[in-house]
Amino acid sequence: MVRRLLLVLTLIFTLGAVEALAQDRSSFANPAEYDAYKKAQATTDPARRATAMEVFIAWYPGSVLRNEAYAQAMAAWAAARQPEKADFIAGKLLQIDPENVDALAYRVYAGRTRAVQGDGAALGPMVATAQEGLAALAKWQKPASLDDAGFARSRQRLSAVFNGALGYAALQAKDYDKARGYFREAVAAEPDNLQDVYQLAVSQLEGKPLDALGFWFAARSIAIARAAGNEAAAKEIDRYVRSRYRLYRGSEEGWDELLKRVVAGEKSPPGGFVKSIPKALTPEEMALQLLEENEPGALTFADWVLILRYRDAGPANRAAADKLWQAIVDKQQGGTRIKIPVKVITATPEVIEAAVTEEAQAGNVADVHVVMAHPLSTLPAVGSRIALVGTLSEYRPNPFLFTLTRAELAPESMPVAGGRCADPRPQMCTREHRPACGERRDGSRKTYGNACTACSDPDVVSQAAGACP
Repeated sequence: MVRRLLLVLTLIFTLGAVEALAQDRSSFANPAEYDAYKKAQATTDPARRATAMEVFIAWYPGSVLRNEAYAQAMAAWAAARQPEKADFIAGKLLQIDPENVDALAYRVYAGRTRAVQGDGAALGPMVATAQEGLAALAKWQKPASLDDAGFARSRQRLSAVFNGALGYAALQAKDYDKARGYFREAVAAEPDNLQDVYQLAVSQLEGKPLDALGFWFAARSIAIARAAGNEAAAKEIDRYVRSRYRLYRGSEEGWDELLKRVVAGEKSPPGGFVKSIPKALTPEEMALQLLEENEPGALTFADWVLILRYRDAGPANRAAADKLWQAIVDKQQGGTRIKIPVKVITATPEVIEAAVTEEAQAGNVADVHVVMAHPLSTLPAVGSRIALVGTLSEYRPNPFLFTLTRAELAPESMPVAGGRCADPRPQMCTREHRPACGERRDGSRKTYGNACTACSDPDVVSQAAGACP
């Protein structure tokens, strides 16, 4: 939300610079036209100002102020947090002025917002409009309402919108080289935009070869998030970057010092920054070292993934992967199941696609395929972090994927009982043991194994967590 809000504010600032042409009341054949525009422009409430501008356009469709009125309405609807109406006005403005940079910018912003929210169909039109926006920006002439400094700032902000959107699209396509180029332009124009600074870092840290300059931009994105009071985003970024830093250097040595320096106010990477972070081991080398220096049981799930992922890198890596997998198999002898904390990517009653490593969680990529022992009556929310117990039955090294079978929710991740029973009643329940007290239609109470089994009894009206008193 913070990243989107920053982008909205940037855009509204640009759009808000649009004012009436430098004319006075006497230059209008019908002075009432000028008065109507100025009255609409002076309206304080954004939604009312937007409506007033639309009324002005309806009354004076041939006005020389028509384009400015559309731009004012678009900005006002955006300020009123009604993006659909702002997008509609942007479309109207582009019908009469196809190269209007403000309308193109809002269209790009709206498309990127929808794409980030999961609308895959928004990505293609967003790219096309962003490319049109860059072409229009190259020909954009300074409006009479802007001085040279204001025009330069507006060009920068618009450039950040267009280049940031194209960088985002390239990042989704895993074209990291192209994404880096677009994000460099966007960040140069808007160095405090959290969304683009962080995604520039991702494109640098995920591309091959890894560009260690991404560590500085990642630290910068954490500094921006903290300055905005978004500690949750700062922690999420820090967790992801530490995993990449360890992979690059072999340890976290130097990361905290770098982060402290950037948070304290360092605004650009110092000279020789990349050389200041010595590259340690390749992932293949690190996989071997992990198993040489540690017992399998002392390793994290991320370490397991790293070792197994590079199984086919060479004979030594295959031997390491085989040794680790045998240790995992031995650990599960006698029906013992393994508890794994994951982030939910998708979920159905029978199957959950989840992410266990920080890298997969950050990219919303499944690296665990979970087959439930019993269908879930309540699905975990996408993006939630839960714990599962099950049997690791196999793995695929590339792209990496664990298969967890006979899986059930760990007790701390089971849904909490409580509330009226909904119809239709559940036909099948899991074996989760979380006692629930069912209240029957005759007023009596009975303890059930869990909320689902309580509500599967048609005589139960409601249930509450815990055994009946």
